[in-house]
Amino acid sequence: MTPETKLMEQIAPYQPWLIIAGVFVLFILLRITRKALRRRVDEFGYRTLREKGLLIWFWLNAPGVIVHELSHALVVLLFAPFGFRITSVTLFRIRPMAQRVGGGRVVRRNGPQSLQLGEVQYVRPQGRFMSYVGDGFSGVAPLFGGIAAFMFLYWVATGYTIWDIPFDVTHQQWQIIRSGWPLWTLIFAPYLILSVTSELWPSHQDWHGARWFVLTLAALAAIFVAAIWYVQRFEDLLAVATFVSSRIDFALTVLLALDLVFLVIAEGLVRLVRY
Repeated sequence: MTPETKLMEQIAPYQPWLIIAGVFVLFILLRITRKALRRRVDEFGYRTLREKGLLIWFWLNAPGVIVHELSHALVVLLFAPFGFRITSVTLFRIRPMAQRVGGGRVVRRNGPQSLQLGEVQYVRPQGRFMSYVGDGFSGVAPLFGGIAAFMFLYWVATGYTIWDIPFDVTHQQWQIIRSGWPLWTLIFAPYLILSVTSELWPSHQDWHGARWFVLTLAALAAIFVAAIWYVQRFEDLLAVATFVSSRIDFALTVLLALDLVFLVIAEGLVRLVRY
């Protein structure tokens, strides 16, 4: 038995948990690379256009903002039978976001301000159960809208769905693009993927509006897992979770690789304007 085979046999019992843990590790790495990319874009913008250049990152993410805000709006429209009504949809009005602390007091800062690029406002009945459900769905809608947009753009770019593992068994090699797929889609798809994934995460205000909905779902999920454990079907649940996590790992790896490519380009531009 080779050392590699022996090592794989030792890892095998823990492999499902390692795959699930990989989702969190890759997500953290992606957050780090995305923040590093934004810092370099901001530096490039400031060195070339001064204060106005700090808006470059926000305008680069304009397609993602459209998906983000329209995801909010779509959910509000779906809850129209329960009294929800959109009052305004704003996509490209850049304004500072007030930073608040306890008691609603506004914090004034001398440094860079957080900016809001879009906004969806709506009204709905007070005190109804479906109002809280609608608030929750609307708050987390950009997460699902962004994921759907990413999956579509990944197919546009490569010809594969995110659930496919593009490995050619015959030639024992990875295929980034499906054979015969047009290459011109790579001109715009990677940028759009970067944009929609930069804006898919709900804002602090979105999470605040959806907090009770999210907490309720988390409690129900915990009860479900406990019930599965009680009826001794946890191995089946673990198998499903491992399969889903493996696909999420692959998607996050694609995004991480894309981030590294854009990070190298941004670093080169920053070094160019520095000297």
